[in-house]
Amino acid sequence: MKPLSKSLFVLALLAASAAQAAPLEEAVDVMPSKYKNLFVFKAEKKLRGASVEVYYSNGDLVTTHQLEKRKMIIDFCDVKFGEYTIRIKKGNEVQEFHYVKK
Repeated sequence: MKPLSKSLFVLALLAASAAQAAPLEEAVDVMPSKYKNLFVFKAEKKLRGASVEVYYSNGDLVTTHQLEKRKMIIDFCDVKFGEYTIRIKKGNEVQEFHYVKK
């Protein structure tokens, strides 16, 4: 009976910790843009101060910014063609998006 009670305790603990911190997927919305070289997203207020990093497909860091407002526009006009990863980090939570410049 003890292993079952330990399992239930661990399960309850995991459920409680998941309920405390909403995943970034729910906190960030990618918005459509009529300009093909812009990546636009809007984040919830709780993400102000988050780090926004842009990486090229080979892993090179292109730029990094702090999220000061809820809406951010990343301009890919002056970068080389290829695939990019946009990483938004706050605390232990990370959300990644992919952008392809053709």
